[in-house]
Amino acid sequence: MDAHQISAARLISQGLVGPPPSSPGTGLSPAGAVVEHLGCVQAQALGGALVSVALRLGPDLTAGVAAVRTAIDSGEIVRSWTQRGTIHLTTAKDIGWILGLTGARTMKSTAKRREHFGITDAMLDTAAELATAAIRERGPLTRDELLDAFAPIGAGDEYGHARYLITSLALQNIIVQAPMIEGKDDMKYVLIADWVPTPAKLDADAADHEWMRRFVTSHGPVTVDDAARWTGLPKTRMRKAIQAGVDAGEIVSSDIDGTDYVHAPDLEGRLAEWEAAAQETMLLPGFDEIILGYKDRSATLDPVHEKLVVPGGNGMFKNTVLTGTRARATWKRSPRKTGPRVLVDTFPGERVDLEAVESVSTTHPAFV
Repeated sequence: MDAHQISAARLISQGLVGPPPSSPGTGLSPAGAVVEHLGCVQAQALGGALVSVALRLGPDLTAGVAAVRTAIDSGEIVRSWTQRGTIHLTTAKDIGWILGLTGARTMKSTAKRREHFGITDAMLDTAAELATAAIRERGPLTRDELLDAFAPIGAGDEYGHARYLITSLALQNIIVQAPMIEGKDDMKYVLIADWVPTPAKLDADAADHEWMRRFVTSHGPVTVDDAARWTGLPKTRMRKAIQAGVDAGEIVSSDIDGTDYVHAPDLEGRLAEWEAAAQETMLLPGFDEIILGYKDRSATLDPVHEKLVVPGGNGMFKNTVLTGTRARATWKRSPRKTGPRVLVDTFPGERVDLEAVESVSTTHPAFV
């Protein structure tokens, strides 16, 4: 494998090309298996996250988003602030040990913000009691309904106060987002203790090891810098977890043009089989893991084009068109009822086959 093949290999690892990820023996649905494989799926824009999972379900994409929503409603997939203070989808059974790795660190990093909004530890304890009582009495609650339950402590008076109350309870593994709100790309809140009756339990070393095994096999080839950035955990700790995976034979290391990478043991074989398919045109949501999952995303997105995907560096990523394994344009759905279904803004110096884009859109889960 050389540097020019890294993007293709990542597309295959992530399940965007080739056979979809599977999880035999776990009882997970195909959508649940995708999320388990990826470990966590960036979900700031929930509609886009549903499409990202659906794109990895295999060739029959037409019912993809509905299948993902069903997996959420059935209790397989949840949404919470798993890492870097950013909201992700993950499997319900794994949310506990993931927050065991990251929750306290994020709580520490946001302490000054809670203080700014007047949120004390005593207030969080009261909020937990209020949330528990309201959800057990009324069932899953929307955000507004949860804030109504917090009325005795004044939540909702300003955005930051409400936000940090909710995120703090989530980081403490008390509440989590699930199930879907019918007809909307939004989710309710439930109690983790009730929604996840049999969580997977791992100690810190085993959890580090498992999270890195999933990240490397689903995102590889990756570097230790990619791993530390994705998890928000210290590089030394991630290096140790990666080495444990190498020692166990679960992942392998490779020198690619002078840089140390790790990936699944069978990735080079799958690359030989599926590299040609990875050249085809793809329409990806803005926060897809193929872009967001790496500290160095230059294998897929040329740094000179990054500002066209993240205008102003504001953290809001546009949808991307990939062809030849590279991001070459941004796209959005056309508001018009006639003419092209997809509006494409091609990067300077790049070319995109608009007929191929339109063809992809006919079975794309964002359009059906």
